[in-house]
Amino acid sequence: MPVKVHFGLGALFGFLLTLTRVGSALVLFPIPGFRESPQTARIVLIVATTICLFPVWPSIHMGEIAGGQFLWAILGETTAGMILGLAMAFIGESFQIAAQSISMQAGFGFATTIDPSSQADSTVFQALTQLATGLLFFAFGVHHYLLRLFAASFDLFNPAKIAIADAAAGTIMSLGASMLVTGLKMGLPVMTLLLLIDLALAMLSRMQAHLQLLSLAFPVKIGLSYLFIAALMVRWPGIYERAALGTLNELSRLFSP
Repeated sequence: MPVKVHFGLGALFGFLLTLTRVGSALVLFPIPGFRESPQTARIVLIVATTICLFPVWPSIHMGEIAGGQFLWAILGETTAGMILGLAMAFIGESFQIAAQSISMQAGFGFATTIDPSSQADSTVFQALTQLATGLLFFAFGVHHYLLRLFAASFDLFNPAKIAIADAAAGTIMSLGASMLVTGLKMGLPVMTLLLLIDLALAMLSRMQAHLQLLSLAFPVKIGLSYLFIAALMVRWPGIYERAALGTLNELSRLFSP
């Protein structure tokens, strides 16, 4: 027997609230090329994701929410979506911190390109790192877990309870601190190696003042950086997986009813 679905004004309100949450989250997600894709494609993705969440749309009755309350609910949905988006964006930003710290010390900053996300000048290593983390986002199936988190988030953040839980702010601050720590842990080995190279060249220049070590320092640092980064990047997928699992576990605990 076919199931009939009736869409009333309450369902329309539920669709708009869900659309707001999904749209505000997807804007911050580290999806490669999402911000530069055609506007139609972005709208289709947001609407399609909203329709997939139809079973968990908030049920709105006309007597419960009206006027200014609905605008306040929209603000709450935007905040809930940004919590999800920021949490996942922190994972990619941790790799950007590592790439930027390495680029500054190794001399990669002399070669710049256009960042595909911000359309601003960026180092080549940072652009490659951003594309790599975006691919890892899909390779580990993180988008599947996020759909489940979207559904679970309506148990905690819904129009009936507009106020965002205090635990959400603590979770975001904790994930932000983890982003900084993870980025520094990935970048410090290369930075330490480059510091030792600078010290060795400085001591050698002190002993042999007639040597033109300044012209040798740049190619030596870049060559050794390439070798060390090649060995280090083999471990980046595992680091990304652990960071993603940690973030998803924190969000799962946050959204547990």
